[in-house]
Amino acid sequence: MKSPSWLAALLLRLLIRGEGSEFVAGDLIERYQRERREGRPEARARFWSALLASGWSWWRPGAVMRRMRQRTRRGEGMGMWVQDVRAAGRSLRRRPGFAFGVALTLGLGIGATTTVFTVVDGVMLRPLPYDDPGRLVALGTTFPTREWADEEAGLQHLAGMSLLNFRDLSERARSFDGLAGVELTNVLLPDQGSGPEFAGAARVSPDLFHVLGATPAIGRSFLPDEHSVDADAVVMLSYGAWERRFGGDPNIVGVSVEPVGQPFTVVGVLPADFEPPETFFRAMPDFWLPLQPDHPRYANRGGRSLALIGRLGAGTTVERARDEAREIGLALAQDFPEGNVYPDGSHFGIGVNGLHQQTVGTTGRTLGIFLGAASLVLLLAAMNSATLLLARSLDRTRELEVRAAMGAGRARLVRLLVAEAAMISAVGGVVGVLVAYGGVEAFLRMAPSSLPRLDAVAVDARVLLVAAIVSVGAGVLAGLLPALLSTRNGLSVGPSRTSTAPRSRLRTLLVGGQISVAVVLLSGAGLLFSSFVHILTVDPGFEPEGLVSMRVALKRPGAADEAGWVGWDRVIEEVSTVRGVRAVGGVSNPPFQSPSWAPRLLLPGDPPDLWREGVAGFAITPNYLETIGSSIVAGRPFDRGDGPDAEPVVLVNSAFVQAHLEGEEPLDLVLRHVEGGEESSMRVVGVVENVVQTSADEGPRPAMYVPHTQVEWPFVNVVVRSSDDPTVLVRELRNAVARFSPVIPPQDLRTMSDRMASTRTNPRFQAFLIGAFASIALLLAAAGLYGTLAHNVRRREREIGVRLALGSARRGVIEMVLRDGLGIVVVGLAIGIVGALGATRVLTDALFAVEPNDPLTLAGVALVLLAVAVIACLLPARRASSVDPVEVLRSE
Repeated sequence: MKSPSWLAALLLRLLIRGEGSEFVAGDLIERYQRERREGRPEARARFWSALLASGWSWWRPGAVMRRMRQRTRRGEGMGMWVQDVRAAGRSLRRRPGFAFGVALTLGLGIGATTTVFTVVDGVMLRPLPYDDPGRLVALGTTFPTREWADEEAGLQHLAGMSLLNFRDLSERARSFDGLAGVELTNVLLPDQGSGPEFAGAARVSPDLFHVLGATPAIGRSFLPDEHSVDADAVVMLSYGAWERRFGGDPNIVGVSVEPVGQPFTVVGVLPADFEPPETFFRAMPDFWLPLQPDHPRYANRGGRSLALIGRLGAGTTVERARDEAREIGLALAQDFPEGNVYPDGSHFGIGVNGLHQQTVGTTGRTLGIFLGAASLVLLLAAMNSATLLLARSLDRTRELEVRAAMGAGRARLVRLLVAEAAMISAVGGVVGVLVAYGGVEAFLRMAPSSLPRLDAVAVDARVLLVAAIVSVGAGVLAGLLPALLSTRNGLSVGPSRTSTAPRSRLRTLLVGGQISVAVVLLSGAGLLFSSFVHILTVDPGFEPEGLVSMRVALKRPGAADEAGWVGWDRVIEEVSTVRGVRAVGGVSNPPFQSPSWAPRLLLPGDPPDLWREGVAGFAITPNYLETIGSSIVAGRPFDRGDGPDAEPVVLVNSAFVQAHLEGEEPLDLVLRHVEGGEESSMRVVGVVENVVQTSADEGPRPAMYVPHTQVEWPFVNVVVRSSDDPTVLVRELRNAVARFSPVIPPQDLRTMSDRMASTRTNPRFQAFLIGAFASIALLLAAAGLYGTLAHNVRRREREIGVRLALGSARRGVIEMVLRDGLGIVVVGLAIGIVGALGATRVLTDALFAVEPNDPLTLAGVALVLLAVAVIACLLPARRASSVDPVEVLRSE
């Protein structure tokens, strides 16, 4: 028989239902084929009309309602489900411990998954809090050979842009409805009793608030003529600063604010819900100032101090905007080479990223790892619950057989078992939501500051809906398979070994699967923990204990014509008088802080246009290296003879020698330093031990050190070594800086231990979170193994009693149970290790000094799991060996 079409065959199954439907469908197709043979052209139309009419007669509302009433009178439909739910409730009340155990197991998996999804939802899925946020983009300068921060993710590396380039970009670009620039700064507030205070501030171009769609809650925004050096100084306040500093005064507009140096007049207050783009602002600035393009500090195209935000035109894509920005960048390099072109001819460009993409960055990969780990925990919890439900179905075989004998069909029995699983999963969902509330709170407390958009993370209706869906899915996964398997071959009254064998085999497979999942999670946790331990044990190249550092600005009243190095010396002289200070030195950037100087160095034979990248530059005082406990490998340190009029000298670290000198003798080597188009020479007088500059996992970079007397630097980071209490020392250090400059307080005053700890938050957090998931997985796997063996022992008590009665040794019984349990463990362990070899590759970027397939870690995981498994097997084994054969035989 040749059907009219595949669609007709499908509709026959969907539309024609009920008694005799196969005859109706057959008649329709037979008539269609007969009319086709007779050559009637209307055959196809008659077939389709008859098919649709038959479908309508079945599916019309009146017919559907009539069938529902008939099924209700027969005890079917919703009424049957209500009966099943009631029966399931009565069954679970008889075994509350079992129900609570399964619900708790599911709750742990649901809670872990919901916690991580809450974070993923807040960080990744929620749109930014602006009007039409999908059109907002971040723009910035791209460096030659370093255009992409992550090419795979399509994320360009964006640095700041000069105001002159920003102005030309705004005039030439056609892909944007608006472009705005932001420059972060500070405002120094006068002493109000606790000393001078720096407050965060931002200078903004005229279109910023228009681009972000922000309207002042009080007052107005800046006028065009206020973006000038000659205009009256005005300021806008953040809503928090208005409430905190001015008591929420509704008449704040027109009030004068008097920071050190220049008073400002308040013209407006930003709304309470305004959030500046997190990718540019680590915190909300208190004061917002108009950017002044005519200020002399913006005259250099090489001064890249602005962060740019744009709004794409309607229908414009990020890719199109990137193409235009790339062309404009090339044109600016040709028209204005000074500040835009390197000596070797390579030039800076202009890059564009979606603002959401720029904000989130590569965080999605980390959160993806967390979500994958949580999903494995959920899978393991569902498998564990399925194991428990299978064990319960084995114990209820007689009950199910009686129900079948009384007329219950397979569908009715499946509904009953699924209803029980659904009720348990509902309770597990409630437990999971409670776990998620606590888990999200703990996550936010421990999360590193580098994780963006944490303010948007919260358990809300969206998350609760996902938790409900996960609960239903977990309940179906845990309950449906045991229900189908328990009723697969039908049930009959009387013992049936064949009906229980498939369920026993499935339980064994589920336990083995739990072991495999636990191996994968434990391997990931072991690798991250091992990586974190390696980070902790990295030699920083100095002695961090007892070190305190702070940044001190050198500007002070009456010192306008003072050389920078004189300020360094006077600050250090004041600090050295503090009681308890054993040594003090100065540096442009202390360890575990990103260097702010990347000097361009040339070796004697290098051509003028060569660019050696990756060198970090530091200005130091003669006693700095001794203060931090770093040593000279070769040559000599700086001394007082290396003054401003002496021969320029330089120290290089061991990494510099290894990377650039290739076995050449470094001492007395003359390096050429290119700065601002001018070249100078420096003689190498010593080699310094490697010191970690930014973080231990990045390792030491090639570095050079120059005397503080031979380079101008606007501030000094004072490093102090002391054995006194840091709390007392900090107060005395502030007083010492106040004697040097009573106007500008010290900044970033921290112990070196705190600096080091702040660079370890990411690896520590990752290791802790995956370790928590792995611990739950290990606990659930051990519980599943124990439960399965204990249940097997209880079901085999008669067999064990007979064995003992016939003379078997109790040790042999223990070995039998251990053999059964450890056989499952070994198979699951082997499969899990194979899975871990592939799964742990996703951790490559998060690991330090550890390979993803590290054999020691995998061996350690195997030993830990085996030890836990032996304990889980021994308990049922000892119970089996304690069976009294007399009592067993008497009960028979």
